[in-house]
Amino acid sequence: MHILYDTGDVPALDRYEYYRTGATAEVAPVEIRGRSSVSLTAAMSVAQIGRFEIEATSWICDTEGVALRTKKMIRTSDPECYRICVPISGELWVEQNGSRGRLRPRDIGLYDTSREWDARHVPGRTPLRLAMVTVPRTLVPLRETAVRPIVGMTIPRRMPGRDLVAAFLTGIAQDADPATNPELGEALSECVTGILRQRIDERYGISPGTRRLLLRSHVRAVIRRHLADPFLDVDRIARAVGISPRYLFKVFEDAETTPMQLVKRLRLEECRRSLQNPALLSTTVNDIVFAHGYARPDQFARDFRQLFGMSATETRQSVRRRPAGDRERP
Repeated sequence: MHILYDTGDVPALDRYEYYRTGATAEVAPVEIRGRSSVSLTAAMSVAQIGRFEIEATSWICDTEGVALRTKKMIRTSDPECYRICVPISGELWVEQNGSRGRLRPRDIGLYDTSREWDARHVPGRTPLRLAMVTVPRTLVPLRETAVRPIVGMTIPRRMPGRDLVAAFLTGIAQDADPATNPELGEALSECVTGILRQRIDERYGISPGTRRLLLRSHVRAVIRRHLADPFLDVDRIARAVGISPRYLFKVFEDAETTPMQLVKRLRLEECRRSLQNPALLSTTVNDIVFAHGYARPDQFARDFRQLFGMSATETRQSVRRRPAGDRERP
């Protein structure tokens, strides 16, 4: 994920103006209003998956924060997108299209960047953490006139597949590098289209194939968050996802990998990423290996060479041989 803005990088007295400026750089710029406070902490990270944009934002303050998508903002910059929002923690009030809704954790809200909105962050001790997906309307194979009436509303909690979609989108936003998931673009497309179809009462919503696709992407995100656990196995993965081990295997039966093969692959990819990071050149290879859940360095060495065609030491040496100016790009 690329950091768009983070008030933790600036002095407390400058945070509010820094946040206001950062909000105008979002894919759908907003105007920040409210009372300045040195307690403000706000950050947004983004990742591009094809034409989808994944956004993870956090906000906490002792005063109410207001983010307005105004007519002027729309005229200045409008990507003509739908935006799906899922709070991970905290609460958010959003008004759009004549509808005012309260978004709580695991709720799903649908918005349109071509329409004004008024989003209000609730002050308090619980930070607002929000996962968002912004998708061009042209990628959604549904009539805009059919979707328009549900813009500004939340997806009913009773709707089949809603919880799976919320978990899937939350997992993406918590993934440090979601672009490494080869299935993510297809899963996002199926996810957005499926949930909108169900919401407008079309016959076909989230198909069994789409459910497996979403679950695999969610499992991948869960595994990435638990890679440091050397005892991570099928039972622990299934428990973290909220399904049975038997169903976990069923989810992967039409995939090209098994859950434990995926664990191994992700561990090796994260180890290589760390070995290629110039900031970690002083960290020993074994420390990196253990940090990503490998219990046996000898097994890691065999697996690493088999996957990447070179040893961990050779990978690190290739970084040391780079000109100093190029080391900033792992």
